[in-house]
Amino acid sequence: MSALTILRPKWLLTGPSAKTLRHKWAVVIKGKQIAGIAPANELLTRWPDAEIVDLDDCLLMPGLVNAHQHGRGLSQLQIGHHDRPLETWIAQRRGRGLLDPYPLAKLTAANMLANGVTTAVQANFSFGTGNYEQEFRDQCRGYDEAGLRVTMCVGAMDRGGVVYPPREACFMADLDDEMQSWLSMPSSAAYAGDGSATVALMSRLLADFGDHDRIRLCYGPAGPQWVSDELWAVLAGDANDRGLGLHMHALESPVQHRAMKELYPEGVFRRLERLGAMSERTVVAHCVWADDADAEVLARTGATVVRNPGCNLRLSNGVAPMARYMSQGVRMAIGTDNHTMADDEDLLAELRLANYLARQPDWNGPPAPEVDDLLAMATTNGAIAAQYGGEVGEIKVGMRADLAAFSLKRTREPLIDPDMPLMEAFLARAQGRDTKLTMVDGRILYRDGQFTNSNLLDVEIEAVSSARAARMPAVLANRDRAQRLHGHLCDHYSGYMAEAISEIQGA
Repeated sequence: MSALTILRPKWLLTGPSAKTLRHKWAVVIKGKQIAGIAPANELLTRWPDAEIVDLDDCLLMPGLVNAHQHGRGLSQLQIGHHDRPLETWIAQRRGRGLLDPYPLAKLTAANMLANGVTTAVQANFSFGTGNYEQEFRDQCRGYDEAGLRVTMCVGAMDRGGVVYPPREACFMADLDDEMQSWLSMPSSAAYAGDGSATVALMSRLLADFGDHDRIRLCYGPAGPQWVSDELWAVLAGDANDRGLGLHMHALESPVQHRAMKELYPEGVFRRLERLGAMSERTVVAHCVWADDADAEVLARTGATVVRNPGCNLRLSNGVAPMARYMSQGVRMAIGTDNHTMADDEDLLAELRLANYLARQPDWNGPPAPEVDDLLAMATTNGAIAAQYGGEVGEIKVGMRADLAAFSLKRTREPLIDPDMPLMEAFLARAQGRDTKLTMVDGRILYRDGQFTNSNLLDVEIEAVSSARAARMPAVLANRDRAQRLHGHLCDHYSGYMAEAISEIQGA
């Protein structure tokens, strides 16, 4: 590419509103930034030596932001993990070997680029090697080589490794001696350790990545049921001191909701606010089971909730009341969790699913999301969740050149009535595979079905090889033990579920 590039689409959407849609406007890119936005003829006259990239019958818009995913690359179904309720789904990993973080992160980035995503949040994820710092750095290397913009969450947890507290002791006491011995064995630390060790790790990572153009760091405490008050206080304090984000899972499943009632009778977000963990830099993934009091705290503190609709349905977690949250002023974003309804990385399809699930059968209920609400979820709100607010998510002079172009063929053929607004039709009909171009920091990384970055050409082969090598655990007996653990977890959590359903029906 030359020093100046003009992207010339048929339609240009500059921000999270259908009102910003422009016909036959173009964007000029200089280096990593947007240098001009105007009618195409005006830009061509002003910069006659610029390289022109024609995007015939395409919509050019801010790159999509996947505000919650885990860098898995290959889906859980592809590597042999069945869709089960969340708590038993997580436990399936105990019966498998260790995956390689590097090719999976790079493949994740490739999958997102091919679907118009330019920025992603990598939530906490441990591969179980015992060297979490190296895992983290390997993932950063994968994203960096792919060219995707990413916010990496430094994970932390210090309780609830088998089942949710406060019932873990009772669960263990009911197991036979072999299972107790297996689950009580010293295991490789999932993350860095306690609060001081996690803060020390953050310091080392910031020393290496603090000035990186496309990698940003935040804390990723796994979730309230997995993190003690003491650890929350340490992480929140350091995050506030350094201006870092906090990205967590919370109230994801019915049994988590029940456990939170026992752990946080005053309300989980009220407790976290008291511990200093609720602010405009706080991001809550899933949040299926928040009540009005929870939503009040989320809205008042400026936190962002990330909707993951396909994952929530597949893992039997339920449907987050997104319309109610929005009516209470909660900022919403969208993520795939690498577990979408169609088992792909189509963020547009997940956004559409979230929209339809928010349409309640109540004429007097909160209104369904509008087109502009959905556009904000996938762009500006996602940018805030990724700690890139004001830098990406819109097409403005001086902002980073993170853009995506989508073919309008599927949206408009064989017919779209002239009375149907283009952006409404786009959000209802477009798919990730309509992506024609994806640009990050002024570099075209994906165009016309091909990656332009040679680092991505063989990444799928490497990721598949890693998955095949990890099919069996190092200790073969763990495969059978994991199956037995599944039965025990089903028995344990069925009791939780009965309590949760009774509580919901009585509310």
